[in-house]
Amino acid sequence: MEIQLIRNATVKIKFGNKTWLIDPFLGDVNSLPPFAGKSDNPTVPLPFTISEILEDVDYVLITHLHPDHFDSKAKELIPKTIPFIVQAADAQEVKSFGFENVKSIDQEIIIDTIKISRVTAQHGEGDILKVMGHVSGYILEADQEQTLYITGDTIWCDSVKNNLDKFQPDIIICNAGGNSFYPESNPFKTYLDIERSYKVIMDEKQVLELLNYRDETTVITVHMGALDHETVSREQMKEFIKASNIDMKRLRVPEDGEVIKLN
Repeated sequence: MEIQLIRNATVKIKFGNKTWLIDPFLGDVNSLPPFAGKSDNPTVPLPFTISEILEDVDYVLITHLHPDHFDSKAKELIPKTIPFIVQAADAQEVKSFGFENVKSIDQEIIIDTIKISRVTAQHGEGDILKVMGHVSGYILEADQEQTLYITGDTIWCDSVKNNLDKFQPDIIICNAGGNSFYPESNPFKTYLDIERSYKVIMDEKQVLELLNYRDETTVITVHMGALDHETVSREQMKEFIKASNIDMKRLRVPEDGEVIKLN
């Protein structure tokens, strides 16, 4: 298995003799509006050209359709013949963008020798869930590979614990920037008034919960260093986990473009 962080939650994975592109967010710097009123997004450029990112990709796997996971540039530039794997709630919309080979997954699907299971993700808590939409995580399993859990956008919750108990993953790609929405910069104000801040993915404290819950697992944190509503930096993540007496071999916090090779 080989995992390369591109930017945000966009990850390129070699798994089961196939190359997977997860949640392609390919737009230029500042191509999206602010989420927390601090800066347009993304705040950093891609580490490679889009043609390099798309090179050798066999499948695109999408957890949900928020624009920091699948944006207009991805819709425009990904070849329409590349197969997409998406949650059932997103299949028709992805097809409407002109993609010709869209497979939806409700519970599980077999691609060649790879089993992909869709699992529940909870993109926040309380009222903010009214505007978060459908979100999924995925479990990838194949002979001669460690079991991989892609959490998608989720907080630490009972659903994640259930996924860990059921699938016992060896490797977890965890969206962990602690991204939050605030009343004073509410991007959903047309649909929902919020009176407090809402965290919508894991932060350093929740990653610690994850590491402690399943101590055989290696966690790779992504969804960091690219958006204005993050609350945790890469350095803060590493410092917090190290101070919590966790074996740092179990935590990987890649920079954009970094490749992690796993046995």
